[in-house]
Amino acid sequence: MTLLVQYTLIFASVLMLVALGGCFAERSGVINIGLEGIMVIGALGGALAMRYMANLPPFLMVIVVLLCAIAAGVVYSALLAVACINFKADQTIVGTALNLLGTAGATVIVKAINTAANPDDVSSAIQYVEQKKAFIARWGGFEFNWFMVIAAVILVAAYVVLYKTRFGLRLMACLLYTSPSPRDRT
Repeated sequence: MTLLVQYTLIFASVLMLVALGGCFAERSGVINIGLEGIMVIGALGGALAMRYMANLPPFLMVIVVLLCAIAAGVVYSALLAVACINFKADQTIVGTALNLLGTAGATVIVKAINTAANPDDVSSAIQYVEQKKAFIARWGGFEFNWFMVIAAVILVAAYVVLYKTRFGLRLMACLLYTSPSPRDRT
């Protein structure tokens, strides 16, 4: 039962961070359907950082992997902004394309890396057993990942930012300003 709770919290923390990104996007009036693709590319960036920077101390490894994952996700999500703002593309279509491209692109990149390391290996799994130990902490009999703690802190910070600050109020005003009024619908 403990193992079920541990894995549920690990996967829930990842999905919670993506949902918070969608919450901020929706409150500002942006329809970001490409969140899953952005999540996959961010995970790929973090996994590649963990694979190629294996000799770092554990605390620094966590910080570097987190920053690389964020950077990869931000750069990939900029494709949505460029397509929708500069080229006037539909947000829903571009978001769907980002989902498909993110998953397919990550699979191709990982297979290419594994094939380059070993020509007989055509799997789509990056092996990082030793590096993974930097992210694991124990509390009594419960084993947890540091990203679970980071996700919980970000959840509380997002609540405060969205509902208790001027920025959150102004973000909601962006949504109200961009949505059409009833007299514009006729």
